[in-house]
Amino acid sequence: MKYALAALIISVSSVGSANAVLPLCGGDGSHQADGKQAPSVFNAAQKVGTKASCPISGEEFSIAAATLHSEYKGKYVYFCCPGCKSRFDKDPEKYLSRNS
Repeated sequence: MKYALAALIISVSSVGSANAVLPLCGGDGSHQADGKQAPSVFNAAQKVGTKASCPISGEEFSIAAATLHSEYKGKYVYFCCPGCKSRFDKDPEKYLSRNS
């Protein structure tokens, strides 16, 4: 138990030093938006600090340097976690149709 706790402390402290952004959703993409929130779709790459919403979870967040994104048909979409990006990349039209 001591070793697991030490590993966790080291892991958390190294994440903080890398300025990584941990998603509030848990990071596995196992959540689904309720369909009320249209995803943020941009015509160009966005600057750090721009507000966006994840097309999968609907979570609103500020884009950070480490925020994952996909380019699809000339549009930029940003994600709250790697799991959401993976789900989007498998069927982008499913999630972008909420924007219409």
